[in-house]
Amino acid sequence: MAKISRPTSPDTLLTSRRSYSIWAATVASLAKTPRNLDRPRKDVSDLDLAAAVIPEMRRELIELWEAFTLNRAEVSRYLMDPKKEALTYLLGFHLANLARTQGMLRRVEHRMGLISWLREQNRPLHIEDLGCGTGALTFATLDLLFREEKKLPCSVELVDKSKAFLDAAAHGLQQLDPAATLVTRQQRLDEYLERERGKADEANENIVWHQLGYVWNEIAHSPKTSQAMLRHLGQGLKQGRRLITLIEPATQDLARAAQQLRDELCAMGYQALYPCPHSANCPMLERARDWCYSEWEWQQPPLMPKIDRILGIDRHRLGASAYVFVSPDIAMALRTLKNTEGPDAVVVGRPLDEKAARGSRKFNYLLCTDEGLIKEPVDAGPERLRGVVWKRMEKPKVTPVTAQKSKAVRKPQKTRK
Repeated sequence: MAKISRPTSPDTLLTSRRSYSIWAATVASLAKTPRNLDRPRKDVSDLDLAAAVIPEMRRELIELWEAFTLNRAEVSRYLMDPKKEALTYLLGFHLANLARTQGMLRRVEHRMGLISWLREQNRPLHIEDLGCGTGALTFATLDLLFREEKKLPCSVELVDKSKAFLDAAAHGLQQLDPAATLVTRQQRLDEYLERERGKADEANENIVWHQLGYVWNEIAHSPKTSQAMLRHLGQGLKQGRRLITLIEPATQDLARAAQQLRDELCAMGYQALYPCPHSANCPMLERARDWCYSEWEWQQPPLMPKIDRILGIDRHRLGASAYVFVSPDIAMALRTLKNTEGPDAVVVGRPLDEKAARGSRKFNYLLCTDEGLIKEPVDAGPERLRGVVWKRMEKPKVTPVTAQKSKAVRKPQKTRK
């Protein structure tokens, strides 16, 4: 059995005080004065106002949550007026999506030093947030990237068909980084991608970061838009210096669709930085019962448990089908920087009930390696979450899960006297 070194404890502080206060200010900018406010609005802090808004938005929070979790394919039937929908999404989803993005990027930084590498670049960074919603992915990226002294010039392009969502995203990003060049485009994705197709041959010396947050599941059913997206992402490889963040729900069908997109991007030429230990075909697509997603422990900001109680859920542990891809030139620079070929093994499956599993070989962790899928038995160490790296100290002596079992060879019989 492979000997594994234990990972460090995950960082649960995935939302900074700054991001939390800016979230509250954005909520205050969209919300009407709550009926239950006991003093003039001008005397109320943004966080206190957000706390007063939450119970009044109870019905809207539940309806939007059910739309996204129970019947996502028909989410348009549940939409409210645009401004109220943006406020509801900001309350119910924004901070959790911000934490998922931060958790993913921190793991990438720990493994490959991506954020540190970006901070030292001389080229400007351009972030293209496609279907931006409230801008959680871009906000989390910039919050982590510029937590130290800002040296890298940055521009942001927000694309969404809803003006209310664009306004919410722009409000938060402008408070986070007033110096950033910010452009909003109120367009459907197919319209925007067609517009960008005409600019495919224009020279671009920027580092370009494409953000795809909960977008692929909405366009995958449209061959025209999904192919336009793949063409758009592929065109950037010709110029190099490209990054992609992809986040989708952790449900089986949508996660497997994200895995298939992952294979298409890798076949196109992108390198998978997270969570994968390699850029070959995803071994978890070989069996229909398998799907890959990541998990993070999250120290929730004070108002989030209040929202979770309304929704009847507990989000102290977050999940998402989450990926980071880079163009080959960036992958090479990171490997040179870290002097490594990447992680050996990543947790992609674990027992549901770890306490019952301890000491039993019937419950194993499932690990993804560059040699395929292998299993590790549960031990007395800390619980490992999906997406966490296990460094192998020696070659495993277990049979890969994806390999066929060899036929038993019969021993030669003794000669009869």
